[in-house]
Amino acid sequence: MRRILLPLLLCLGLFPVLSQGPALARPVYHVGTRALSPPFSFLAVKNGVQGVRGYSVDEMVMLGKIMGADMEFRAIHDLDKRRELFLNGSVDILAHDSKQAADELDAIWIPVGISLRHHLYVNKDCRSVTCLRDLNNRKVVAITAAPYNADIKLGDETVWMSSPMEALNMVSQGVMDVFVAPSERVADDLIDRYQIPNIMKKGVVLGESPLGIIVPRNRPELAEDLRQAFHHLQTTGLDGQLRDKWFGKPTITDDIRHYAKYAAIASGAAGIIFIAIVAWNVSLKRRVDRVTQDLRRTEQRYRDLIESSPDMIFLVNEEGLVLHANERAHDSLRFPPPAEEVNLRQLTTREYADEIDAFLKKVFNDGCDKFEFQMVGGTGQPMEVEVAGRIIQGPVQTQLLACLFARNVTERNRMEEELIQSERLGIIGKMAASLAHEINNPLGVIQANAEDLMFEENMTPEVKSGLLAVQRNAIRAGEITKGLLEAATPKPMSMDIIEVGDLVRDALSLLGSRKRERVEQELPGEPLFIRGDERALQQVLMNLVFNSLAVTGEGERILIRAKKAGQGEDETVRLEVSDNGTGIERHNLTQIFEPFFSSRKGGFGLGLFITRRMVERHDGLIFAESEPGKGTCMYLEFPSVRPEEA
Repeated sequence: MRRILLPLLLCLGLFPVLSQGPALARPVYHVGTRALSPPFSFLAVKNGVQGVRGYSVDEMVMLGKIMGADMEFRAIHDLDKRRELFLNGSVDILAHDSKQAADELDAIWIPVGISLRHHLYVNKDCRSVTCLRDLNNRKVVAITAAPYNADIKLGDETVWMSSPMEALNMVSQGVMDVFVAPSERVADDLIDRYQIPNIMKKGVVLGESPLGIIVPRNRPELAEDLRQAFHHLQTTGLDGQLRDKWFGKPTITDDIRHYAKYAAIASGAAGIIFIAIVAWNVSLKRRVDRVTQDLRRTEQRYRDLIESSPDMIFLVNEEGLVLHANERAHDSLRFPPPAEEVNLRQLTTREYADEIDAFLKKVFNDGCDKFEFQMVGGTGQPMEVEVAGRIIQGPVQTQLLACLFARNVTERNRMEEELIQSERLGIIGKMAASLAHEINNPLGVIQANAEDLMFEENMTPEVKSGLLAVQRNAIRAGEITKGLLEAATPKPMSMDIIEVGDLVRDALSLLGSRKRERVEQELPGEPLFIRGDERALQQVLMNLVFNSLAVTGEGERILIRAKKAGQGEDETVRLEVSDNGTGIERHNLTQIFEPFFSSRKGGFGLGLFITRRMVERHDGLIFAESEPGKGTCMYLEFPSVRPEEA
């Protein structure tokens, strides 16, 4: 009995501790904030560690302390991205967003008694803009997914950016005329913090958008905790102190006597140096004007240098977004419409889209890199481009950008290929001369002996037919050696009108009887005519037939088909030589017509190369379709000759 009671009592004693264990842990909530919206939230480096600071951060930290919870912040540059993370559950709370955003997200909105005031910021040369009615025929920039008041209507030509810093810089540099700022506080803070020049705030407040904290609708208990915590902030006056810290302006104290001594000292000092300052100010203003003009000339000089560069120049961020591209880039490549944001991946062909990501990652990690891509030219055709990149400092201290220099190397690569081809042809010429010398002598002996044997008495028809085949193929072997020489030094051919059916039959007559039986013909009832050298075209057909015989078994058939293709002036005659042999690997199909490439053991890789050269000299086209294990079909196309011309 004691053995049973003792464990039971021990479990009952530990039960309260175990049941309260999870309650001792502090909950952690993930808060999504913007990365570049000072003074609400922004990135800053403290004690060598980069983190997010601002009014929104302090407010959420104070609410977390009241709730007994920890707040972890996720700084997100893009408003759309922030809301996307909220929907997929990556963040629990959105700090300071609009009621409209909460309705779009189907979430709970908790007002915090603060609003965004919309205002116009214009370039100093754009003095006639004071309200929304003045935006016609002006280059306007606004912020994507920002909580603009419903009364603010922007035209279709408006350029949408994700960062207010980028929008202010574009207005400062004169790229855009007007910035419709969703938050007056954010714009003023950025202008003051980074001393952005050439910008004026014009007109009156366009409207206001109240801000609040957004919580998922399926978490009402979290929303209630936040409401109670915020009410506590209001009743204790902590929210007012927080706003004074980030938004308040210094005021004059009531205790005048406290500042009287300092005011007297300041007045005396001001009186002593006033005259000197006036004189010095005049000279300083002249120097400033002179330096400003020099800086403008230097800036314009560098801008002209970039725009007149023969190379394409891009300025991109880590995500590959193109922030600027010079005129050569716009003239050479196919850019999307101006209103759209352009990513470097959109300018490359589909095969190199992943290579762009790897290239940019290496540039931002190592500081520089160089690679060769295929980009989409202005006509939509692929363009081979050599790109070199180096990182530079962006307009924000914590932001890095990459400057890319791109050069069209399509023509250079083509010339290199032609040079390699010329070298190959030189080698073929030397080989052909050597082969012709070494092979022609034994071929002459074979041909002479075959002729002598044909005049022997009591010669059976079968033996005589075999000797004729030996003689024909000895002659053909001699012509092949001549073809090798012609591949290196082409000579004029005898171009006659040829009937395709006769061409096929005459070519097959050069085969032995056994091999001829394995070749089937599928010729049309009407005659088809082409223009060419009969012996050269016979050699083309024989090369293709011998290739098919080499990869098929004794019982397998080879098919030669002839037919018309196309209409009118584009009418051609197509010859097909197909087999069901071993086939060709897909990655080899582009190389089989190159010299010295052979997928067959013991092959020299010259047959299809010579065949292609002969077809091209007849203004023809040759290409192949094949699948391993299912056979190969070689297609020949030649310009058709009308029957009346024949």
